[in-house]
Amino acid sequence: MSQSSPCLDDLLQQDPESRAEFCLQYLASHHYLFGLEAKQGWVMLSAEGDACTPLFPDMQSAQLWLSQQYPECKPKKITLIELQQTLFGQWREDEVLLMLFPLADEEEGIMVKVEELQAALAEEQGGQ
Repeated sequence: MSQSSPCLDDLLQQDPESRAEFCLQYLASHHYLFGLEAKQGWVMLSAEGDACTPLFPDMQSAQLWLSQQYPECKPKKITLIELQQTLFGQWREDEVLLMLFPLADEEEGIMVKVEELQAALAEEQGGQ
């Protein structure tokens, strides 16, 4: 029998694809994620020449990442409504990719386009 909500230590041991899938499922069922907020807005990274913003399923995983990468920032809850009504449009326009649940020590995570996340989210919600 599988657990419905794995502990953070278990999630940190998973590969990037599994963590990204968990992040998507979490968004579909809980209707929020966490981003990293700095004084000037959302934390943006450069990965393989692309601008991206990391997203996390919970405050604990975001805080773990912040403590090692951006201690001056803070985790901020982002509701699904805010994502759909505001941020997805802004990030799409600015060609920002979304890095789903990167690891703190490696900055490793799956990067997706806004449209890809929206399509996967629609599919996930349709299957519930």
